[in-house]
Amino acid sequence: MRKTFITSIIMLLSFTANAQEATDSAAVAFNDSLFQTLPELMVTGNKPIVKVEGAKLVFDVNQLTRDKPVDNAFDALKHLPGVTPQGDDISLGGMSVALMINGKLTSMSREQVITLLKSMPADRVKNAEMMYSAPARYQVRGALINVTLIKEASKDTSLQGELYAKAESKHEANFNERASLAFHKGIVSIDGYYSLTHGKSFHTNDKTGIHTLDNGEKHNIDTRMVTHVDSRPKHDYRIAADLDFAKNHQLSISYSGSYKKKGQHIEMTGMQTSLMDNLIKDILHNVHLDYTLPIGLNLGADFTYYEDNVRQDMASALQGERLCFITTSQQRINRSKIFAREEHMLGKKARVNYGMVYTHIIDHSRQDYVSTEDTTTDKLPSPLHSRRTEDILNIYGGGSMNLSDKLSAEFSLAAEHSKTTLWDEWDFYPTLSTTYMPSSGHMWQLSFSTEKKYPEFWAVQNVTSYFGGQYEHIVGNPALKPSKEFSLSLVHVLHNKYMFRGWFSHTKDYFTQTMFQARDQLVEIDKFDNFDFYQNAGIMISSPWKPAWWLDSRATVFGEWMRVKDSDYYDCPFDRNIAYAMLSANATFRFVRSHDLSLTINGFARTKSYQGPLDLPASGNLDLSLRYSFLSGNAILTLYCNDLFQTMMITPECNWSGQNLRCKYSCFRTVGLSFTYRFGGYKAKNREAVDTSRMKK
Repeated sequence: MRKTFITSIIMLLSFTANAQEATDSAAVAFNDSLFQTLPELMVTGNKPIVKVEGAKLVFDVNQLTRDKPVDNAFDALKHLPGVTPQGDDISLGGMSVALMINGKLTSMSREQVITLLKSMPADRVKNAEMMYSAPARYQVRGALINVTLIKEASKDTSLQGELYAKAESKHEANFNERASLAFHKGIVSIDGYYSLTHGKSFHTNDKTGIHTLDNGEKHNIDTRMVTHVDSRPKHDYRIAADLDFAKNHQLSISYSGSYKKKGQHIEMTGMQTSLMDNLIKDILHNVHLDYTLPIGLNLGADFTYYEDNVRQDMASALQGERLCFITTSQQRINRSKIFAREEHMLGKKARVNYGMVYTHIIDHSRQDYVSTEDTTTDKLPSPLHSRRTEDILNIYGGGSMNLSDKLSAEFSLAAEHSKTTLWDEWDFYPTLSTTYMPSSGHMWQLSFSTEKKYPEFWAVQNVTSYFGGQYEHIVGNPALKPSKEFSLSLVHVLHNKYMFRGWFSHTKDYFTQTMFQARDQLVEIDKFDNFDFYQNAGIMISSPWKPAWWLDSRATVFGEWMRVKDSDYYDCPFDRNIAYAMLSANATFRFVRSHDLSLTINGFARTKSYQGPLDLPASGNLDLSLRYSFLSGNAILTLYCNDLFQTMMITPECNWSGQNLRCKYSCFRTVGLSFTYRFGGYKAKNREAVDTSRMKK
């Protein structure tokens, strides 16, 4: 059945590709031709959109997004072959992908990089480098999209800027205002950025099931949780300067920070009743230094301070017991990073690179409980007072070479030593990518990569928190280990339009958060656990279709098989596998040639899949966006509606070895209006964002 399904998809896409090839004009086919750059040879066509450089597929973003409703650099990435929009994020070939700007080695938060890319005009992007196996010199493992920006060469004095405002409703109203300024004079460039986000949110969670204890008692689970969030103004800000004091010498310094404060009010009814009020405050400061020399040497340092404070007031009743307390918790992260790297040519056909990165992290975490007079139970968890340190030393080397006019390769090896109070180990990460181009417009690329993912700092703390009421326990796991992934990928580009990809990956000690109904007490445990392994294999086919000037579309089909196993998952080990499919499609309709008015439709659908012991039902969504550009393209007005049919949220279920639980989350469509105005020929500069991926949120 699975083979028939996959074969049908390939036949369908092949028929579509052949039909389009027959109707496309010769001029269009020639304009989209692919070229390869070699030290002494360049095979090129007219207006190419992609070329191959070692392990990289380098796309001409301006060519790909011509006549499309693209407002910023991040929107431009959504039009790359194999990229699938997923709400406010993207994936590549059905897997997560790291984002980087100008290949800068720094602390980068995914959320902040996306925000930064959204503040950049699309024409600021020179190209996008896509890698399914990033070499070690990028200090990113796995898939990577590196956005390279056009360098400002003018020495004239200039002041440019951008103003942006957005208002949207997703049951409640939310707003975002943003301003960017850039000043350039001679050898000095200074730019600043400020963003204000504020509003409210509302969501519900209806939980049903049966909780069976070891003694045979069965308890019906039927609760409704209603959450109101009041996001006080969130401030994001940045100021940075570049000094080009000599040819090919550049000193960069930047400061960025954020301040966020929000309140949560949670009401629980049903099997248990509770009222909970949370006050959350986050503070972030980051300083980054970067110095580049003409010999290819890059030196730098990065310093980050992050603080998360939470006060929680809870009053909960379950089976006649009342649990009332006040919790105060805090996480403070101090992180220092220094790095040095160099890259240079070795002869005419080879390039070598090497470097080191050292990171030192101090994690101060605490959590205290104070019960009130209404408490009738002694079930309060123990307090937490912890100070952990983490040291990571990464040393790497690599290179690329052209073996012939049609065959090239890139390889690297990184040795990494990580030491904490939980683990002390060396790891080695080899990567290899070979590219074969039998003719212009046709490419085969075989890649092997290794990857290591670290858990969040708070997930490894020996601490218990409550979410909603005393039935739901969020439990830390001090024994949680990083996961290690090995993957193999084969990519084929046909006629520079159709992209095919097949892959297999194996992840050892894969970790994710699961829900488990305890056997000895009426408690649901939400905890990150390591599984024995996670495996997946699949194929992807991406095909564009542009029959006329008024329609530009692309469809991407995925067929995937996954297997996940854990032999010591509480008292109910599992070994599960499933095959599922995904479809992602988008289409842009232009109404008139003389005005920049267009409608974009994005759709996504996925069949049933698994997350460890959880069943994830089928899901999908449909987004609409109407865009109008005026004042010579300096002003852009966008009206959008995301998740039109309110089908994006899923209802995960657990029906495994006596577990019986399902959660139905609320789902609301989002309707919004945004306005962008650029003045002075504004071109946003690339600025690094701060990595908060492992910090408490």
